[in-house]
Amino acid sequence: MNRSALSALLAENTWHLLPYHLPLRNKLTTKQESDFLRKGLLLFWQSEVGIVYGEVAPLPGLHSESLDEAKLLVQNHFPHFIKELEASNDSWLELNYPKALAPSVKFGFEMLAFHYQFLKEKISLADFLKPEPSFPVSLNGLLNCSLEGLESEIERCKIVGYKTVKIKVGRRELEEDIQRVRLVRRQWTGVEIRLDANQAWTLTEAKEVLSSLADCNLAYCEEPLQNPQELPQLRRSCEVNLALDETLWKDPDLAKAIQDNVHAYILKPGILGGWQETLKWINSAKSTGILPVLSSSFESGIGHLWIALLASSHVSRAPAVGLDTAFWFENDLLNPSFSSHIQNGRLILPQKWPEFFELNMKVLQTPPSFSFLIKFI
Repeated sequence: MNRSALSALLAENTWHLLPYHLPLRNKLTTKQESDFLRKGLLLFWQSEVGIVYGEVAPLPGLHSESLDEAKLLVQNHFPHFIKELEASNDSWLELNYPKALAPSVKFGFEMLAFHYQFLKEKISLADFLKPEPSFPVSLNGLLNCSLEGLESEIERCKIVGYKTVKIKVGRRELEEDIQRVRLVRRQWTGVEIRLDANQAWTLTEAKEVLSSLADCNLAYCEEPLQNPQELPQLRRSCEVNLALDETLWKDPDLAKAIQDNVHAYILKPGILGGWQETLKWINSAKSTGILPVLSSSFESGIGHLWIALLASSHVSRAPAVGLDTAFWFENDLLNPSFSSHIQNGRLILPQKWPEFFELNMKVLQTPPSFSFLIKFI
């Protein structure tokens, strides 16, 4: 179904929240579940300027809100919010979003507000975005497999054209992680290597691994410690740069207290609470000489595109953005898919976003003829 067909199903001033199920090439395992489907919600609104939408996709094990809780928040707050959006002259970045919104829901509301104001202005994407975006956007590859499957994944990332890769560590024996990193460096001498341990190691384990890899010219290691308070101790004992991700949203006060030991912030708008909160971290990073690196919370191609778009605007010469998770999708919400727009390791952003694609309605759980759309005045 294309946008014209969708528009025909939606009466003006109606909105609807549709679940989506995206089949994955690999099983997605989190602390709470393991599944071959990525589940989320797409919020549609038939406004006076056209169909606009936002993605709401809490990830079990990462977000504190469940999909059902996110759905309830949308139902409770969206009707009033959309009235304020229509009446407001404020930019989508300056709107007063409901304080009760969970991070994934705020992310979706902001996306929809951006989309609405962009269509309403009837100007080019470059003119609408402030600061003006810088195209194209560099992306990093993701290596999240065992030693046995690593060579084929290295080859995939080379074919895509990535110049930067992130290797997931901390889920296997220490020696295997060391071997995996060394294999990547040996087979790909010019690539920038980032590590992500997801707070898996003790201080002793982190010292052992990072000391063993000191000659591998690593860009940084993200969240190496189970106890981030020990990060200054680790920094004093190893030469590898360190980065924060989970600490930013689990304990922001601690993140600020140890910032002198940090090389990069890994910023996920979908978990930080949208772009209003993410921009605070970007500005903080810029003021302290910390590298702001944007990444996804495993949203669909629509969420990936949204993150890349804003990264191109708000981070000058943005370091490679973490969006290779798009290759996990057998099917995307976008048609053509997000990953089909990656060339030479960079996302080629179309100037006519978001009109360049059709929605893949096959992955949306569409009720017959949208028969129970919610209508409001």
